Amino acid sequence: MLTNLLFIITSIFGFLTLTIILTSYKSNRIVNIYLIITFILISVRYLLNGFYLLGYLTHLNGFYIIYINFLLVLMPCFYLYFKNLITDKKKFISKDLLHFIFPIVFLISKTIIDKKAFPSIPFGFIFYTIFFIYTFSYCVLSYNLLNKNVWIKKRETKVTNKQHLLMSKWTLYLFILLIINSIRLLISLFAEIYYNNFASGQSFQGIAALIWISIFFKILISPEILYGHHVFNDKINKDKIANLVLDTVWNIKSNPDLNNSQDSKLKEKVDENIIHYISEIEKISFQFESFRDPNFSLSDLATKINAPNSHIIYLFKYHSEISFSDYKKTIRIHHSIRLIELNYLKTNTLDSLAKEVGFASYNPFFTSFKNATGKSPQKYNNTLLSLKIL
Repeated sequence: MLTNLLFIITSIFGFLTLTIILTSYKSNRIVNIYLIITFILISVRYLLNGFYLLGYLTHLNGFYIIYINFLLVLMPCFYLYFKNLITDKKKFISKDLLHFIFPIVFLISKTIIDKKAFPSIPFGFIFYTIFFIYTFSYCVLSYNLLNKNVWIKKRETKVTNKQHLLMSKWTLYLFILLIINSIRLLISLFAEIYYNNFASGQSFQGIAALIWISIFFKILISPEILYGHHVFNDKINKDKIANLVLDTVWNIKSNPDLNNSQDSKLKEKVDENIIHYISEIEKISFQFESFRDPNFSLSDLATKINAPNSHIIYLFKYHSEISFSDYKKTIRIHHSIRLIELNYLKTNTLDSLAKEVGFASYNPFFTSFKNATGKSPQKYNNTLLSLKIL
């Protein structure tokens, strides 16, 4: 009776966790899809377990056994969850479905063999060996993936390290419980085949239920662990953007609506370097020297920061709120304000100031200055002088 109650409680925790995921995962949907599949399968399993052992679902015995065998898909689900957790994938990847071919073929083969029931051939241990290799392979794949991309990967800043540590602890926690549950299942199957010649993996289900309750509870108290690295990186990048001079100019969000295939290819390369590019651009910008040249081009900027021209074109196309032409005007206005504050107009004319910062003539300088500050250059200078007198 207590075991049945434990199974039903596990199912309740599972469905409660699913509710949280399905109502609060807007920013990272694809990352969670395999976890959602896993939690649905597990929650339904323990719901069936609880009622089946109470004697309410005995007429569904055949369906119950098939459903338990279908849980073979959990291993690729875990691996694909880990894989997508550390990447920024906005679209469903059809190649991922290849991971489900083997468990489905295995399930069909086992169902056919069970019906034929060849007593002279030890199919139980043959299937067990195949299942052991299958389980071990996915555990190794998951370990290599997490070890390379999460556990030993260092992060640059304290903020990054804090978020990375959270992700590292969560994946390690989940991976360890996956290993424990896999060992439990392998021992259970071996014992059942050896003593009963029939394997269902039902032995020691209480241990598995406790493992799943701990996973569900972990998510319920820390739902932020559901999201992948790119969500944390977006947050970190926003903090970095906030420290930039022109923080309102830049937009570091990944853009899923690209105009052409070439931009799609550039996306991944630019996205992983976006903060570096922006920092370098601002560094060059506020040295002002380059932007004094009226003919300074986007290609010249790419050369200055040692980046491919296509990357900087992409950056201003998808991650800047203004065009490169307007960006040049913005930098030149910043330069002019700095010169005004250094009393440049005390010995020089406004026309001279316009040309000094890179404008071809006074008129476009006047228009850009007033748009940026709300005042004409002369009025801005007069206001500054009156403040100094006070």
